[in-house]
Amino acid sequence: MNSVLKVTGALADATRYSIYEYILKEHRDLTVQDIAAQFGIHPNVARLHLTKLEDVNLISSCLQKTGKGGRPGKLYKPAERAVQLAFPHRDYQLLSDILLEALELFGEDGVKMAEAAAQKAGRRSVEAEMKGTVSSLPNKERLQLLKTLTARIGYTAHTEETEKGLVVQFAIYNCPFKELLQEKAAATCRIHKAFLQGIMDTLFGPAVLSQHSTMLNGCKECIYQSVAVN
Repeated sequence: MNSVLKVTGALADATRYSIYEYILKEHRDLTVQDIAAQFGIHPNVARLHLTKLEDVNLISSCLQKTGKGGRPGKLYKPAERAVQLAFPHRDYQLLSDILLEALELFGEDGVKMAEAAAQKAGRRSVEAEMKGTVSSLPNKERLQLLKTLTARIGYTAHTEETEKGLVVQFAIYNCPFKELLQEKAAATCRIHKAFLQGIMDTLFGPAVLSQHSTMLNGCKECIYQSVAVN
């Protein structure tokens, strides 16, 4: 409970919370100067916020080696282990482990059933945000809804209209399921991808979703690309 209070206390400050969100969304190491410039605050103030975030293990840092002598600066990034808050305490990590182990007992059929459920969940996430039907939504509003929904699970979405159709690139730099990637990576990634597929199919019709890079292969990010056929 003390650790929960410390985390909530650290995030109670609006500027500090915004800094934490910014660090999560960026895909590079950040310096005190980066944060100060982004939020228009003095470097000393930025350093204080970063220190408080690091004290409660929301972010981590390493020394920046410049080769120019002098005191090395720090580079900041999200902590390797995700922080979960719940009142009362709920261990969804344990539940995830149990369910994924159950899927393994069913083999490939189990994973396929989980993918089907994830696609339905993606569809429901779209429907929960709408008052009417998808067909009544202008394309601009569909794109905004897509970005809103995918941002909730850590993705940034970039869209482009092409001759082939709407091309959407999803990039994630801080996987929300990284604790599951050590032993249950294959099933976890397939379920996550199926959820994105459900969102895309519901908003834009049948879409072809492919993965271009993955953290499992040592990449800094996972990138998916989806083409919604005209």
